[in-house]
Amino acid sequence: MNFRDRSRRFLQGRYGNDGLNVFLLVVCVLLLVTAMFFRGTVSYILRGAALLVLILNFLRTFSRNREKRARENAVFTRIISGVRSFFIRQFNRIKYIKTYRYRKCPGCRNHLRLPYKKGTHTVKCPKCGKSFDVRL
Repeated sequence: MNFRDRSRRFLQGRYGNDGLNVFLLVVCVLLLVTAMFFRGTVSYILRGAALLVLILNFLRTFSRNREKRARENAVFTRIISGVRSFFIRQFNRIKYIKTYRYRKCPGCRNHLRLPYKKGTHTVKCPKCGKSFDVRL
């Protein structure tokens, strides 16, 4: 048996890479780059944290418990999508500041994009149907 067959047999049934593993690698690299700017104890702590993150990454990659790793990735994806939507919403607030204003519905806390017209307007939330006054 050659090396290729042994490695193929070893990797059979393993979880592999996903979005959380990529994120862990990025965190590991950032910790190592940050450690380069410090000396002494702080540098050792950052390098140790990077090593722990790298070990966690390898454990996830070579794990045979695929269902548990998939659940971890689903939780990570849900959190990241919430953070990403927050930053996209903030970017759009700046980008469209001349034409739109963003307000939250007091009933369901849904974000509404309203056309910018000065004055007080009655707005109906498309999600919950509650009407409320908005001053722009």
